[in-house]
Amino acid sequence: MTKRILRIGVASRDYIHNRMRAIAKGDLKPLATDPRVWFTSYEALARVFSKTNIMLIEILREKDLDSVTELAKEVGKEKTNVLRSLRILQEFEIVEFEEGEGGRKAPRLKYDDFQTRMYSRGRAH
Repeated sequence: MTKRILRIGVASRDYIHNRMRAIAKGDLKPLATDPRVWFTSYEALARVFSKTNIMLIEILREKDLDSVTELAKEVGKEKTNVLRSLRILQEFEIVEFEEGEGGRKAPRLKYDDFQTRMYSRGRAH
């Protein structure tokens, strides 16, 4: 099975904006290896990849849970707090929800790994 990697870029707001404009105009064709998700700072990245969210990612990597309730029990946290964290991870395409029995939503990790690159002046570092 092919390893699913989420490529993450960290760049200035101007760099990201100019890149998106170039793509929209057809001046730039994104590559499959380009970042799919962008952050304007490592601080913003760290808010999404917080200690709690990393813990949720690790559990989802190890276990096939049937619901948010099961995940909340697994981590010993309130379901509403876990759901809030999962929604943030979903917003950044890290987690998705699979429809289960009785309308339950099973959280699923979309990627096996994450790769981060910093961009400045049009170059990856």
